Amino acid sequence: MSDSLAAQEMDRLVATHGKAGAHRTLDLILDELSVVALAALAHDWREFWARPKQLPPDGEWRSWGFLAARAFGKTRAVAEHINSEVEAGRARSVGLCAQNEDKTVELQVENLIKFAPPWFRPEYVPSALTLVWPNGATANVRTPEAPGPIRGGNHEIAWLSEIQSWPTATREEAYANFLFATRIGYAHTIWDATPKKRHPILLSLLARSAAEPTKHVVVRGTIREASRHLAVGVIDDLEREWAGTSRGKEELGGEMLDDDDGALVKQVTLDDNRRHKPANFSRKAIGIDPAVTTRGGSDRTGISVAGLGTDDRLYVLADLSGKHDATKWALLTLETYVNEGCDLVVVETNKGGNLLVQNLRAVAKDIGLKIEVVDEKWRPHRVAGTVFVREIFSRGEKSDRARPLATAYERGRVSHVIGVDLVALEDILTTWKPEPGQRSPDPLEALVHVAGELLGLSQDRIDPSVGFKGIVEMGRKVIAPAGRGSLPLSGGGGRGGRI
Repeated sequence: MSDSLAAQEMDRLVATHGKAGAHRTLDLILDELSVVALAALAHDWREFWARPKQLPPDGEWRSWGFLAARAFGKTRAVAEHINSEVEAGRARSVGLCAQNEDKTVELQVENLIKFAPPWFRPEYVPSALTLVWPNGATANVRTPEAPGPIRGGNHEIAWLSEIQSWPTATREEAYANFLFATRIGYAHTIWDATPKKRHPILLSLLARSAAEPTKHVVVRGTIREASRHLAVGVIDDLEREWAGTSRGKEELGGEMLDDDDGALVKQVTLDDNRRHKPANFSRKAIGIDPAVTTRGGSDRTGISVAGLGTDDRLYVLADLSGKHDATKWALLTLETYVNEGCDLVVVETNKGGNLLVQNLRAVAKDIGLKIEVVDEKWRPHRVAGTVFVREIFSRGEKSDRARPLATAYERGRVSHVIGVDLVALEDILTTWKPEPGQRSPDPLEALVHVAGELLGLSQDRIDPSVGFKGIVEMGRKVIAPAGRGSLPLSGGGGRGGRI
């Protein structure tokens, strides 16, 4: 299928006149048009502006979905189609649903208004959560956070937006209720999403399309397909930043990834255990795994902030990891310690030794704080103006050190706080394999340190008593009365044979 007429014309003008010349030529062409003609051209979506992938399927279909990259043009395509169907009288009742009520208004209601032609622009009635078109057709705002009312609808079209971000606890019920509520007329379900690894609803939609591809149509696409509509260099910058990562593959490439069976944590585990930030915590701490340098290709400094809830669950509050120089990571740590009300900084000294605490102490002095290094006997408490620091020296394979954290995730003891940007950290957790000899990323090491402190996970510390346990046990047996666990002499003989 060919590209849109607008795209074809722009390509022709650029090839003939260059980019600057193409804009000048286009301005001259548009200046010749009347205001009415310009308005008509601006809203000639199907014939002039839409890319083929943005147009509805041919034939009789029941669902039409976009599982594509960010900026692909999913929202525009759906809004244009719904406005057209309502204006034609084929849809009198529309159901709208994004991840919450505010997003439903922002993503769906506002774009339906924005992309409607001037002669058929709907109005939103906030008190009724209803969008009303000039011909009396309506669209009702719904939210998956309250799935019950959804089932009472009666729609020709349901538009389900950003499905990958619907709340985990209620998403399946909300989705099922919309299927029941979209039952009159041609009963079309239209949905859009950015791919998200192992998402159950997206997987079921893909499976349904695979079984009946003309009845349940799925459109796939990358961000580069919308390059004409984005600023010059934006895509190149994004690809440089996220190349090779799960986030890049999903949000830029539109790929639906599978979990790696060997990965430390499964995506479904992260999603199922997300929680809102609690009002109260028993403790808060920061884990640091500093990089040696900030040169290109060097490690990132891992900085992980977490809290232990009153429910004995670890809440990951922030991932502040990055290529920070010594002053920056120390200042970032100290400011976070004060602002978050933390009681301890756990810092790995494998790479920097005593220099790491010296660095913290120097920066702390400049901002009026004092560093106090504590040992394992220290009991958690806070003192105004004092930052408590525990040094740890990690031993053994990194893969072994990460396994207690993986177990804590599997047992549902770790929650990522809803609304916090932990995408980069989650990318590591769901792709890194804990294999012998495998080097683990510093953001993960920082999380291992703070989780070990707050959840009491093994930190691979040497227990000096281990070497004496056998001696103590033997001593008990030596002093035990004869006949009650006393040790036999190796020689035996007929002279008692026991001590």
